[in-house]
Amino acid sequence: MSANTERDGNLHDAYIRSAGRTGGRKTKSLKLPDATTWEQDRPELHRQFMKSLGLDPMPERGDLGAFETGRFQGVGYTGKKLAYQLLPACWGSAHFYRPAGLPEETLTPAVLYTCGHGEIGVVGLQDHAIAWARRGYSCLIFDTIEQHDNPGEHHGINLGQTPRTPEWIAMGYSAAGGEVFNGLRALDLLLEQPGVDAKRVGVTGISGGGSQSFFLAIADHRLAAVATVAGVSDPAYAIPNLQVQQHCDCIYLRNVFGRDIAEYAALIAPRALLYCFARHDTLFTPEEFRDLHQRTQARFESLNCGDHCALQEYDGPHGYNESGTTDAIHDWFDRHVAGEPHVAVDTLTIRERAECLGELPLSVFHGRTPEPNRMHLLPDLLAPGGQWDLPQEPADWPALPALARTRLREEIFPLLDVVEAPQKLECFGDWRLMDKGKYRRQAWRGSLDGMEQCLMELAPADDSHHRVIVALGGRDQEALPLTGLVWDQLGPDAGTSVLAIEPRACGVHAFPSTQHNHLNREGCLVGMTPTMLMVQDLRLLWPLLSDLPSVRDRSLVLYGRGEGGLALLFHALMHPLPQVEAVILEDLPGSFVGHDFQIMGVLPVMNVSHAVGLLAPTPVALVNPASASFHWSYASRAHGRAGSPLLVGMNSLRASLEELAALNRNQACAG
Repeated sequence: MSANTERDGNLHDAYIRSAGRTGGRKTKSLKLPDATTWEQDRPELHRQFMKSLGLDPMPERGDLGAFETGRFQGVGYTGKKLAYQLLPACWGSAHFYRPAGLPEETLTPAVLYTCGHGEIGVVGLQDHAIAWARRGYSCLIFDTIEQHDNPGEHHGINLGQTPRTPEWIAMGYSAAGGEVFNGLRALDLLLEQPGVDAKRVGVTGISGGGSQSFFLAIADHRLAAVATVAGVSDPAYAIPNLQVQQHCDCIYLRNVFGRDIAEYAALIAPRALLYCFARHDTLFTPEEFRDLHQRTQARFESLNCGDHCALQEYDGPHGYNESGTTDAIHDWFDRHVAGEPHVAVDTLTIRERAECLGELPLSVFHGRTPEPNRMHLLPDLLAPGGQWDLPQEPADWPALPALARTRLREEIFPLLDVVEAPQKLECFGDWRLMDKGKYRRQAWRGSLDGMEQCLMELAPADDSHHRVIVALGGRDQEALPLTGLVWDQLGPDAGTSVLAIEPRACGVHAFPSTQHNHLNREGCLVGMTPTMLMVQDLRLLWPLLSDLPSVRDRSLVLYGRGEGGLALLFHALMHPLPQVEAVILEDLPGSFVGHDFQIMGVLPVMNVSHAVGLLAPTPVALVNPASASFHWSYASRAHGRAGSPLLVGMNSLRASLEELAALNRNQACAG
């Protein structure tokens, strides 16, 4: 096969473009919201946003259980140290600042300050909270889930080749979603404080705090305005510019619906949005943030509130510029939060004068949080695994696989059909071989966005076979050796042919394993991980494959290995076919933990055992499964109740076929 990956950019760019269609929006403008129908469309767009954060459905927020651990003060402000629960026994830490000498009952506008990365956020960024208090605002500043004494995990998959928790992708959890939930609870805490005017609250922060302030303003209408500083990244620029590797996961949501971030930004309207970016920030480019602002501005204007969206750009690296940033943010909040001008304060001067307090007087917990503290379990608590009923009567069964297909298509694979299948497959090889031409090998090629797809078949030359083994291997598996591997197991059986599939960016075009984590991360940003792309290729190629003369009207056995087995499993579940007589999966994992192959957000819907079980009544065999037998409990019970075979622990494809055939014969005799 000849590589066909240089038609429009390199292999990596073609892969990401093909996965998420991110290149398309630069050449085709997305439809702007219509002010007359916007209120009807807004709830569904907001639901998609929250789903992309892993917060739909929203967990029960419950009692904050907030308590004070001490007080402090300085020139022009007073402060108190607060503990609060994100969820029961998940403790966070915050500081609440008020203007000095102001009676507690006096209402003030308020600011929620979201901390970015740093050793202790509420200590390292206190100068901004002090400045807000001196300007006549109340301010709550809170730590991320891994700062201060918080024992949570913020960095899960953005660690180069060795992510700590790659299964976060399958869980549907991200640092962005965890921090947004943290921010929502901090906002609840702020609004509980005396003297806070709930109708006049804004949110701001820098870097990771910039992204969280932006996401929070989209998520919660209680925030009247947002000023996000160096925190909103556009994957369409960050991926090809190689900046995404420098960003933390908290900058990005899991873009399961393939949305342009400016579409979600429109949910802030008619409230006020100020983008702040430095021109020399190594994490962004001026082209990126100007284009982002332009696209957002167009949406605000279409909703008749164009003056509520602005861009503040300034000289300097990643950080604040006093005259270019904080003054602009102060003015923006005076206008859109307080509704009146407030006294000017120089934030930089606060730190230059050493007016900030040290760690000791500002510590909330002094090294020991309340017990128990389950903050380290927050990902599991926010993203619980899905559960499925087992049928109690035969009549109960058909509804379960039907519901599974609906949920997978709507919640996990909404982008499955965003690209069209190739119009045709080009046959580029037809060879006679073995036993004087008794068998033949054929090969077909398709292409999509410069990414090659391949089908390779080994079959009787006279098409006398009655069954086709459709095979899909892992990312590194080439179609040609896969046909031979399967054929060698079956032996020269004139009744069977083998058809191997080599999807995009697989086989001879596969990426090295050192890039797999980067591809998983980037795939999340455009809505389709490499494993999900394999499922999409099966969807695209299946009509063409089924129409081949050597496949048409034959019974099919689906055979997948490793990651290919995982992709084949979910494709088979979403697209049941009466001609499929069995599904045989080799080296199939029972868990997504510790693997490169991930399906985004699938675990809150179902795990691998559920998918195998919901294939019933189609017979399934698991060859050398990569998990212990107890991982397949649901699958075994589901097939048992549906009256269909599930063979766990077979040692080969051939043995599986023979055992299934024997079971069929026994069933026929019993009948």
